[in-house]
Parts: sequence; structure tokens; C-alpha cells
Amino acid sequence: MASLQILKTLEGLGFAESLRWRGEELWFSDMFRGAVIAWNPNVSATVKLSQSDGGPEMPGGLGWTPEGELLVVDCLKRQVLKLAGKGQLSVFADLSGLTEHPLNDMHVDPDGTAWVGGYGFDPERDEPVASALYRISPTGEVNLTPASFVFPNGCERQNGLLAVAETFADRISFVDNDCRLVKTFACESGAGPDGLSFDSSGNLFVAMAFKGEIHKFSSVGDSELIVKLPTEENHAGGPKGIFDCAVRSLDSTIAFSSACLDEDYAKTNNTGSITLANLR
Repeated sequence: MASLQILKTLEGLGFAESLRWRGEELWFSDMFRGAVIAWNPNVSATVKLSQSDGGPEMPGGLGWTPEGELLVVDCLKRQVLKLAGKGQLSVFADLSGLTEHPLNDMHVDPDGTAWVGGYGFDPERDEPVASALYRISPTGEVNLTPASFVFPNGCERQNGLLAVAETFADRISFVDNDCRLVKTFACESGAGPDGLSFDSSGNLFVAMAFKGEIHKFSSVGDSELIVKLPTEENHAGGPKGIFDCAVRSLDSTIAFSSACLDEDYAKTNNTGSITLANLR
């Protein structure tokens, strides 16, 4: 594992997820603080949506419509919200009648089609079971896809295939536009693949939540360890995990988020952070 050059770190977060580069800004959801934040590493971090604005108690996946309007998953209410350019917040799609479990991450295609995953079970009480991936049309109609995944989490499209991290199955599954399974990449048992991001060369970077690692997969599935949190990252709340990553190929920068694996501790302590590093 080569040593990465650390560029900057944003500290004092709760639980940062759904990292998305948009120009010079890194957008993300601080799930345990009920905020959607945009961070310009050269300037500052700005809250773009919060509970006081009517935003979600627990925001999840982020994306944008072709018109540039923000879509954000309301994990607990099981809805996708749309924030219009003038700050008007509305329900874009309601999935509450399709599942009793929280929603999770989301990918939005250039045409505005959104792909949303959900828990599908209670990780604290239930054995893992497969659940559906939801497809939302550019006008907000929700359809169940024929694909099923075990805790579908981070997802992103490359070369016509949608890569989906199955956190509790320890694999990355790739489906085509009709949600037919094309291939899978196996992860180490207990790794917990979470957020993921492609670079411009087709390499897939995957945050392994429960291992505190990031692995880079080639297009044929060869894996290389890129980041591993040092053991000194452990603290009163136990070890930290890496939950998401986002590659900006323009300048070979990767952003990754980490937080305490003990969610109860993370909810009341600012253990979360985002690190920027150079991949060159």
C-alpha cells in the first residue's frame, strides 16, 4: 500500500455519507446532524439544507436533476426530496408505502433517473435479507426493479453498468439498464462495502466500512488496498470505519469519510471527519 499525501481534513462531523463532487465543492450528508453540507476545501463548509429548513432528520443519498435541482433521500420518512433553485423543498418521490425500513444511498443518472437502495431489514435485530432497488423516473414515478441486493448501499454508474455495494453480503454487484446482473466483485468477509466511486480510467474505489479501508478494483476485479486507518484512530467509542469515498479525476483527489463504528457513540460525539488525499 502506497502512502497517500493528505491534503486537508474537515473535522467535527457526526456521520458523513453520500460524498459527491460538484465543481470545486464536495457535497455530503451529515446523517446524524440532519444536514446537507457543501465543503469548498479552499474556503469553508456551508450548510445547504438542515432540519430547521424542513429538511430530513436523517439525510442520505444526494444527486441532481438535469436542471441542477438537488435531490436528497429522507432515510427515515422513506422519501426523496427536491430542493428547487429558489429554496423550495418538495417531495419528489414517496417510497413509504413500499418499505417499512429506512432508505439509504442514491445515484442519479444524467437523464434524471434515480436509483435508491434501502435497508430491507433491521441490522440490529434481523438476519440479512435481500431487498429491492428502486428506480425513480425523472418525473418522480417509482418502480420496483427485478434486482435484489443485501443492504444496497453506495451505487454509481460507469460504462452502462450500475455498481451497487451490498454491505451485508460483502460484494459489489453490477447490473445493466434492465437491472440484470452482469458480474460481481467479492470483498473480504466482514468488510462491509459501503460508498464507492469510479475514476476516469474505470477503476472502482470502495469504502470498506467495518475494516476502515478503501480498496481499488480494476475493471476485471483485481483489488488493491489504498487506505487503511491507523489503529490510533481508535478512541473511547471504539474503532473508526470508512463509510464513503469520492474520486475527482481532474486532479487525482480522493475524499473519504470516517466515523466511529459505534453509532450510538457517534450520534452524541463529533467523531466524524472527511479527509482529502492525492492519489498520484
